[in-house]
Amino acid sequence: MNKRQSRYQFPQLSRTFTVKFLSVCLVLTIVQGALEYKNIHRLLFEQLDQRAETVASNFMLLNKIGHRFSLNQAKQLAEWNVHNLDDVENIILVDPQFNVLAHAARSDEVNHAKAPSIISDPAIRKALAQSFDDQQSHDVNFTTDKVPLHALIVPMPSLGISMIMTINLVAVRKDITVTVLGSLIRRVGIMLTLLIVTFMMIRRSILTPLSLLARAVKSSRANGRYVPPSGMPRNEIGTLADVIGDVFQELKQSLEENERLAQVANGTHAGVLIADASGRIIWANAGFTQQTGFTRSDIEGRTPTDIANNGHIIGAVDVLSKALRFGLGCNIETLNHTRNGEPYWAAIEVRPIRTERDLIKNFIIVETDITPFKNAEKALQASQSQIEERVAELQETHKVLQAERSKLDQTAMELAAAKETAERANRAKSDFLATMSHEIRTPMNGVIGLADVLLQSKMTPRQHEQTLLIKESGESLLIIINGILDHSKLEAGHLELNSSAHAPRDIANAVLDLMQTPATQKGLSLTSNIAEEVPNIFLCDGKRLRQILLNLVGNAIKFTSTGSVELRIFLNASDDTTKSRIVFAVRDTGIGISNATLSKLFNRYAQADASTTTTHGGTGLGLAISRELATLMNGTIDVVSAPGIGTTFSLLLPLDPVEATSNSTQQSMPRPATVERPKDQVQQKSIEATTNVTSEKLRILLAEDQPVNQKLMRAIMEQLGHELTIANNGVEAVKAMRQAAFDLILMDIQMPELDGILTTKVIRSADASWRHIPIIALTAHAMESHRQTYMSAGMDGFVSKPFRMDVLIGEISRVLNEASQNNTDQSVIAVNDTSTTPPPAKTEAKNAAMADVLDDLENLIA
Repeated sequence: MNKRQSRYQFPQLSRTFTVKFLSVCLVLTIVQGALEYKNIHRLLFEQLDQRAETVASNFMLLNKIGHRFSLNQAKQLAEWNVHNLDDVENIILVDPQFNVLAHAARSDEVNHAKAPSIISDPAIRKALAQSFDDQQSHDVNFTTDKVPLHALIVPMPSLGISMIMTINLVAVRKDITVTVLGSLIRRVGIMLTLLIVTFMMIRRSILTPLSLLARAVKSSRANGRYVPPSGMPRNEIGTLADVIGDVFQELKQSLEENERLAQVANGTHAGVLIADASGRIIWANAGFTQQTGFTRSDIEGRTPTDIANNGHIIGAVDVLSKALRFGLGCNIETLNHTRNGEPYWAAIEVRPIRTERDLIKNFIIVETDITPFKNAEKALQASQSQIEERVAELQETHKVLQAERSKLDQTAMELAAAKETAERANRAKSDFLATMSHEIRTPMNGVIGLADVLLQSKMTPRQHEQTLLIKESGESLLIIINGILDHSKLEAGHLELNSSAHAPRDIANAVLDLMQTPATQKGLSLTSNIAEEVPNIFLCDGKRLRQILLNLVGNAIKFTSTGSVELRIFLNASDDTTKSRIVFAVRDTGIGISNATLSKLFNRYAQADASTTTTHGGTGLGLAISRELATLMNGTIDVVSAPGIGTTFSLLLPLDPVEATSNSTQQSMPRPATVERPKDQVQQKSIEATTNVTSEKLRILLAEDQPVNQKLMRAIMEQLGHELTIANNGVEAVKAMRQAAFDLILMDIQMPELDGILTTKVIRSADASWRHIPIIALTAHAMESHRQTYMSAGMDGFVSKPFRMDVLIGEISRVLNEASQNNTDQSVIAVNDTSTTPPPAKTEAKNAAMADVLDDLENLIA
């Protein structure tokens, strides 16, 4: 029952419609009933008038037929009419003297009682008098014995009398009321039927879809998503549902955009107001309320005039009112006051936002507190007077300065010229050092290389010792050359670091193993102390770190006669608690350094004492280069020393540890630095390793233009049992490749006619089988960038001059092993896929083109 009642319960819209509909129908029914009552009343009384005229006509017709009729006949005729005519109460015949000639009543008992009272009524007597005078009918409403009656007075000129016919208005009105009520009941029934049918149609086609639409809109408020209701009719309401969906989507997008804009506006410290085209403030951000002290209720929804009338003086609103007058934007700096009356300076910007039709849509007002700037401006103005006073004083000395200016200009020109000359000299010196380093490395290659060859031959012990001294002297000279080269690179800014993962313990052990021999020869104790918290692996340039440590440890051994040298590695916390530094400290018990010489210790070509150059040797570049390398590595080198007690050098580097958590990670890290053994043992082991790898005789092509290097390489290859072919330049090397087969090419870089890089590119671009032959670069250019250039050109290995035999043999072994593996992989690919083999015609064409290129190169030589 409740479910059924709730189903047919009228919603607000239905109740409102029903009440209004019934009210209109009720008013229309009342108006129609009143009109119908009036119309029926008029028709009824017209019928009564006609009835009275008819009765009068009957009297006159009877008189005409009988010429004269008696009063008795007249009374009988009157009574007949009274009893046969509805609603007629009395018929009275009256002469001009108002005497009753005949009287017939519906009730005989009241006949004589009513007639005098009717005749005596003033209205009746007046109407009778008028009817005798004008011989026209008259009607009068009157009351007798509280009974309302209607009298019709009809004159009968032919008889000389008038007839009064009275009608009971109670019965007449009752008939009229019954008739009108019946009509009203029929109309009300029709209206109720029409209301029900109309309501059912409206409920089905309008109210129900609107109810579904209302629930969908209400649901969208809860979940923020509008879902169009199903079953909507294809009429204006269905279109309205689609329009609401579109509007909701646009409102959602606008709301999201407004939220983003509000976040931006509320996130700024500046005050922001938004007003409509009339100047009414519609929004204020949090920055404005915090800055001015006014609440949003004080300004939102109000115009500048309203705010002023409330007694509030707001600078931004005042500027807005000025902008409204002209419809233009403006920028104003003014002194404002907060709600509490505190003054502050503000920069106010007002900008109108216009529509596509260039009509103003909104105003944006931005107020920024510039009090600090104004205070600074006041301070500047306050100090301006002092400046002016100082300017006056300076003007007095201006003439003196002008006199000195010419001298200073001349001096500046001389200094600029001297600076330019010094820079040119510095660049020339760097270029000269780099060139000389390259040129010195070439003959040094012959000296050290031939010494290696001699050391592998049969000699007397004295010859072996002398040859070893030659080699050690050459390597000492090479160390000096490398220092000069590093110095040249540092000055030119060409030295680059190559960071990778290294183990501090391995680097320390390698340095100590290299320095153990000279330390032992001097009877010194060379030890290391590595803290447990030092990471196993960290990122650094291992080569440059070893260079610094070798320099520091070597200096410690050089300047220590008795005692010990210790290398300590530990961590030192920095100012930043999230980072730490690794420290390499070298402590010795040597001669020490005085405080006077510590300041110039790291200067280039400088030593602690001039006498140390004679006693201990050295160029004075080691510490300078070490400090510059440490700087490149974002580290520092500090020194603490006391004469006669010892010195401690500390290298501090930023720590960037690498965690090796898997085998794959360990395999990806570079191999730790190996400990160098005595050179003759290393060479012997390298030769034995190469012999094991290349058990058969190798055919090696050497591209080299220097005769000394040619003889050196021939001696080495003969000692190793390999066949060597020499080409004086790149053209001869390519020509030799076309004429014979080789297993390996040793390629010099700087050669006449065709250098090593172009020669390698020519070989790699050929279609012959020897295009994949292994190539090792032999060059006096020892920079890492040079290695990358050679590898990019197509070379497989790199050995810098002067080289040690073990290094050369190790590189040959590595390159041949890699080439053997690549050839195996390519053979498998060739067996599985023969579609890549070029057609014979194409191969012959490429070979012919290559032959033409080589012929052109040979012509250049000729």
